[in-house]
Amino acid sequence: MRLLKTKQYKLVEMNDIPDPFPQYAILSHTWISPKDEITYQDFKQRKGDIENDIFKQKGWAKLQRYCDRAAKDGWEWAWMDTCCIDKTNPADTQEAINAMFRWYQRAGICYAYLDDVDADKVLANEAFLIDQDLDDIAGKDNVADPSSFPHMALKAFMIKAKWFTRGWTLQELLAPPYLVFVDRAWRRIGTRESWADEIEKASRIEARHLTSFSPTDFTSCSIAMRLSWASRRETTVEEDETYSLLGLFGISLPLIYGEGRLRAFNRLQRELITVYNDDSIFAWKSLESSSGKHALRAHQQGYTSGGVLAPSIREFWDAFSVKSFGFYGNSFSMTNRGLEINAKRWRCIDDPTRCIIRLNCGVDTSRHIGIPLMHINDSYERIHIEELYDMRSVDYGHWTEERGSQSTFIRASSNSNRLVPSSIFSLQYPPEQVSLGEKYLLDYSIDIVGPSIQRLDESPSGYDLKKDEVVIEPSQLVFINITMRREASETEMDIIINLTDNGFPSAGIMARGNGSWKRLGDPMTEASGTYQALADHLHAKVPPVYPVLALEETDDVISICLLPRPPLKRSFKLPPEISKSITPREYVLKISVGKNGELDRDALEHRNKRRRRS
Repeated sequence: MRLLKTKQYKLVEMNDIPDPFPQYAILSHTWISPKDEITYQDFKQRKGDIENDIFKQKGWAKLQRYCDRAAKDGWEWAWMDTCCIDKTNPADTQEAINAMFRWYQRAGICYAYLDDVDADKVLANEAFLIDQDLDDIAGKDNVADPSSFPHMALKAFMIKAKWFTRGWTLQELLAPPYLVFVDRAWRRIGTRESWADEIEKASRIEARHLTSFSPTDFTSCSIAMRLSWASRRETTVEEDETYSLLGLFGISLPLIYGEGRLRAFNRLQRELITVYNDDSIFAWKSLESSSGKHALRAHQQGYTSGGVLAPSIREFWDAFSVKSFGFYGNSFSMTNRGLEINAKRWRCIDDPTRCIIRLNCGVDTSRHIGIPLMHINDSYERIHIEELYDMRSVDYGHWTEERGSQSTFIRASSNSNRLVPSSIFSLQYPPEQVSLGEKYLLDYSIDIVGPSIQRLDESPSGYDLKKDEVVIEPSQLVFINITMRREASETEMDIIINLTDNGFPSAGIMARGNGSWKRLGDPMTEASGTYQALADHLHAKVPPVYPVLALEETDDVISICLLPRPPLKRSFKLPPEISKSITPREYVLKISVGKNGELDRDALEHRNKRRRRS
């Protein structure tokens, strides 16, 4: 652990720090940007340029102000993550992340720097001295008093501070024995305890946890509750979404940057299951419950029924009130068959393949949480992942309790560890020759075989669609009726767009009145059976390669071409509990009309020109 000498702005290596190890101040902050903050390498290689104000002036000014603040309060030594960790050294980064909670826990004081809270600006018309610490004012204007003017004036700015949205600052809020907030000008504006009500509004963390949090006490603060605190926070590096939580649970993990947020979070859950006996880790539910049927969402392979482990930390968005009822409840462990859990089980009377297991957690002891399961092959899978059951309100006329605690094997996670985004298809066509008709959808994420055909919602909530754009989720197939116009007649055809469960797109075009798939009539009534059979055939086709050319008895020909494109700038309207969206993939589906043989003639002419040149 390296430290800064506050009065000299000097970085001191571990071996040069006096023994016994001194008490130190520590900083919690949001970075200006990686290119502006002073790093360990900057101190070693560009110290002269930094001190001469010709390199990273913003970062150097921030470091100086921090050291000045600490020195003013009597601290000779200070720690700052930007320059005290050599992030080019994997071993140094590994040590720092696994020790981070302890470093904050051992600090004499933690300064939480809120660069978007400016007390001077808010209190500009009041009789306060410039740079006066608001917690050092005698009388009724001390910011520690919730009814004081400074407190009331800064309240809204505190709740909206960016500091409460970042992943790393969660453990930095809970670990230090003493935390004081400082504003943009580095003036003290009150302690963590004096802003407890505002902290709860900003982070959903109750005041009692601010001074009594212990990483290994799950009775007062369950695993699910802690994960809910982090579910709306963001990190610059996706794996840090998980790595920033290690200290909250008192565990260590190898850091594998590049594994992605989902694998990292999966490893964390497995480690928590191995080390602790708190089954609230299974008390998660999908975001779809509040985002609506057609709202922007990430699709998980096998997600409508899946494993007992949450696919991402976002699924704990609603677990902030879940309590663990103690260590003498269900026993569970991870095996090569999945999770084995011994818990009370209720069997569905009408469908014996379905059951509910009761977890040893809930909102209170009279309201245990249950998770619904279905027996598939040799184990169970979790179903209805958008909800948790309140065991107090279960209709026991449809469920029968099995005797004793039953050993149940539940698949650990879905077949895929990656979230698959939806896709936006932009249809481009010559309007004087082609017109678009109705669009129909078959959803294979609900029924693997034979889903019913329905009209496609062309204005799904959550998306900012342009003209002639459609949104398709993984495991869906869409028919788009089109009409090709000629001088004397019209021909109806279908564009087919298929998206596999892992997001692979394919498209084709077929005439409605030709071949073995003749399907004239309304797809919702008399032609529905043919459409559904065709969709089943096309969706299951491996590989999913369809005709891209449709010929008529005349010389007319219509073809399609599907190509990806970079995403356009859009404003997605997401529910408040979803803090980060997965950007949909985008494609252009180009529809072209021509004469049969034109392409061959063009290719022949091009080849002849090349020969003449040579």
